[in-house]
Amino acid sequence: MLRSITIIVIALGCSLAAAAQTFVLQGKVTDKENGNAVAGASVFLSNTSIGTAANAKGEFVLHNVPTGKFDLVISSLGYETYVVTINAQQAGQPLTIQLKPKANELASVVVGTYDKDGWTKWGKTFTDDFIGASFNAASCSIKNYGILKFRYSKRKNYLEAFADEPLVIENKALGYTIHYKLENFYHDFDKNTLGYEGFPLFEPMSGNNRKQKRWREKRLDAYYGSEMHFMRCLYRNLLSENGFEMRRVEKKPNIEKQRVQALYKYLSGADQNIDFESRLPKDSLDYYQKILRQPSVTTILYNTLLPGDSVAYGQDSVTAALYFKDYLQIVYKKKKEPYEYTSKQMTPDSPSGFITSLTTLINNRPVFVAYNGAFYMPQDMLTSGYWAWSEKVCNMLPFDYWP
Repeated sequence: MLRSITIIVIALGCSLAAAAQTFVLQGKVTDKENGNAVAGASVFLSNTSIGTAANAKGEFVLHNVPTGKFDLVISSLGYETYVVTINAQQAGQPLTIQLKPKANELASVVVGTYDKDGWTKWGKTFTDDFIGASFNAASCSIKNYGILKFRYSKRKNYLEAFADEPLVIENKALGYTIHYKLENFYHDFDKNTLGYEGFPLFEPMSGNNRKQKRWREKRLDAYYGSEMHFMRCLYRNLLSENGFEMRRVEKKPNIEKQRVQALYKYLSGADQNIDFESRLPKDSLDYYQKILRQPSVTTILYNTLLPGDSVAYGQDSVTAALYFKDYLQIVYKKKKEPYEYTSKQMTPDSPSGFITSLTTLINNRPVFVAYNGAFYMPQDMLTSGYWAWSEKVCNMLPFDYWP
């Protein structure tokens, strides 16, 4: 059985649009050092389906740009990724984007140290961590996986992945081709944590009516109960109305176990040639061994349901701030956990079988949520349980998707 892994998934550049109004954004992409146009540069709103490529003169036009704040991403091979926060005030004001040629950071860091047979060794690990292991994952493929480079530290038991250019991912389950500019990927095997950051651009696939219908159904299934669905309901303070239950969870360290472990470490280190357990009174030895069998952390689940406004408040007219102590257990009562998830868990997250996730704020500061479910400072939120398993590329939807 596999342990439930904790994951930090950061889709960078979440849109913070305020309303359904749109505007046109235009500009020009040039080389910062020589001023030449950067033809073909990719220009897009991160985590949406809105994007284009600069023409031969480096010029670009984006239509249907939502009002509010969002991250505009400009990337091109051989240049550092450029990210700028944009809002409706830029409408009618052409942008001048200067891309900085990339120093050979990737080469200096990776060449000579990455695994020559990286995909053979780590391809399955990366695919499970990044694409996912749910039913939809079987219909996903990385078309240009050869651009991935892997570096593994045996001493740290730590895996990293790098890519010079965007990954091209075909998701035939949901009907998207995703161009994913991977900024960071790691898997810490000792801590049983993983995380990745990047800028995804979604391109809807073409297909006949039958395919379009299947994709609509699959997207609905991926959406309901997802983190995006939860954040949208939280923003509107409509959690229970949409099937979500939220409870406080407290995790307390087992202080007595820590004391006994320290005692064992001290006694065994004092003289490694002496079997100190044989010198302990039987009652004491039985007690110590009983304590050592206890969990290191005691989890307390409070049964009182929490409304959305108990953990979220209005940051400004278009943004909610999510802040809480300890942990939140989030249950979606309209969907059961699928077999491919429950079969890999040592213990069920929810005795009722409904999809259940646990989240905490690791830096004791809020994350900020927009009406479309996007949230920023996502690196401050650590998730385990169902979302840690499901919130992968195979189930990813753009923030301009609405059921």
